Amino acid sequence: MSIGKNITLVLSAFWVCLLFSCSQDRYLEEFERIKKVGDESPSKALSMLDSLEIGVREKSEYVKNKYDLLRIRLNDKADNLPSSDIMIKKLVSYFEEKGSILEKQEVSYYAGSVYRDLQDTPRSLEYFLKAVEYANAGGGCDSIMLRNSYSNLNDLYYKVQNYSDAVKMAQNELELARQIKKDRILPYLHIGTAYLAMHKLEQASAAFDAAFNEIAHSDRISEYQTELFYLLDDFSALNKTSAAQKCLSLIESTELEHLSGYPCMALAQYYESIGKNDSAIVCGKSVLDDEKDIYNMYDASKLLYQIYNKMGDVNNASYYAGIYMQLSDSLDFGKRQELAATANNEFLYHLDQKKEQTLKDEKERYKSTLTIVVMAATLLVSLAYILYVRRRNKHLKEVVTLSAELQRMSNNEKQLRKDIEQKERDLEKYKKSLEKSSDELNNVKRELQRVNEELADNEEALKVKEQQLSEKMAQNKTFIKLLHQSELEGKAEDVIYAIRQSSKGMKDMKSSDWKQLYQAVDELYPSFKDRLLKELGNFTEQQMQVCYLLRIGLSKPQIQGLTNLSRVTIWRWAKKYNWVLTADDNVLLAGQT
Repeated sequence: MSIGKNITLVLSAFWVCLLFSCSQDRYLEEFERIKKVGDESPSKALSMLDSLEIGVREKSEYVKNKYDLLRIRLNDKADNLPSSDIMIKKLVSYFEEKGSILEKQEVSYYAGSVYRDLQDTPRSLEYFLKAVEYANAGGGCDSIMLRNSYSNLNDLYYKVQNYSDAVKMAQNELELARQIKKDRILPYLHIGTAYLAMHKLEQASAAFDAAFNEIAHSDRISEYQTELFYLLDDFSALNKTSAAQKCLSLIESTELEHLSGYPCMALAQYYESIGKNDSAIVCGKSVLDDEKDIYNMYDASKLLYQIYNKMGDVNNASYYAGIYMQLSDSLDFGKRQELAATANNEFLYHLDQKKEQTLKDEKERYKSTLTIVVMAATLLVSLAYILYVRRRNKHLKEVVTLSAELQRMSNNEKQLRKDIEQKERDLEKYKKSLEKSSDELNNVKRELQRVNEELADNEEALKVKEQQLSEKMAQNKTFIKLLHQSELEGKAEDVIYAIRQSSKGMKDMKSSDWKQLYQAVDELYPSFKDRLLKELGNFTEQQMQVCYLLRIGLSKPQIQGLTNLSRVTIWRWAKKYNWVLTADDNVLLAGQT
């Protein structure tokens, strides 16, 4: 029964675990489905994710953290800017300790995205570099996420004027795009922009030409309008007027009211390069009026200052020079470079520490292996020596063993003698105990005999009491008969009336009055006395008086006044003799007067 119960408990636990696992797997599968929807429609995916929140909060820690990481991913794709880094810090702590390589890559990538949106460039660089490190560590990685990491690193390095590292990140981005056969236009733009900032015009021009050729030979030109504006700006900066005009010919709209800050800046740069200063000024002022992107405003104020300075308009040149200086202070490129360098150095230190730890681990493994080998060799030598000693001293050991066996037998003999002596002493004690038990048994027998005698005496006394009870009942029957033999001195109604008057305090009950009452009731209810004898058996005269008074319909207080009995006794007897009211032929005297 116990084994069957245990098996049932084990099976129940197994099924509970299986159901829990299936429930958890169902949520993880749903997360993957929502992630795919989010690649096309982040807002819809966020709504789908919200519907799972209540159920997710009852699941395991792993499922809850996967849910929170997916939410950060979808908000990033929907361009919903974070307000703090509390959630991503918690997720980084969890997945770096318990996550797979792919999960570590993902959480590091989105940590970089959060800090990028919070304008924390050093920490953003740190986490994007970690994402690249996890992706290149092997064990499977997300190639698209790795490409996006390189793209973000290029942008961050460019903003802090670390153009050499920006070029490296863009080149890595381009190489990966070739491997996974994805769009190469953006990597080319990143490479060209970084080379242009380094004043390597030939490399920049080659990269921009490659980007333009990719767009021109594409059948989806309308999807690359933003990239064409970038190329228009870059070709204008290189004074490649012909290439800039080709870009402009592929742009679908140049109306300023429909354009955001950067396209207006690109048009301003183009118009300035071909000598249309008025158009360039209009576009530049439109960028400053937009006041959304500080980098575009910085470029626009610089361009307007240069144009007005060339035109000899000192007032406007001074005005836009002031704006340019204010924006330069706001951007604080020197501080950004310093912070970026710090973050880069910290990450390099992290890599050095990791390499040092790897070397230390290898050293420890070699040390452990050497220790095991030495211990094994020592053990083998020890075993060989033991075998040699055992063979050499085999005969001596046999003698020692025989001697030990003889000594053991001698000790056993001594112990056996001690045991026999102890048994004899125990036997003597047992005999004495038996004698004592025999005396106690005799005492018990005598006590039993006395109790039997007392029981016999009690039986005789019981028989005497039963005989006395029978005699008493016979006397009661005789007493009743004698009472009823007397003549009725008046009519039954008159007697009962008189008794009622006595109950009101108008008359005291005497012995003759009671006799008259008995005769009157017996006359009115001929079978009452027989019922009385049958129901009461052994009774007193007071009990009989109460029964007769109840039969003629007196109340309990009235009966108490006539009999002088206690209230409790009257109430108890009235309840016990309730049958009196229904005896005989159901004639009620309560209404008689």
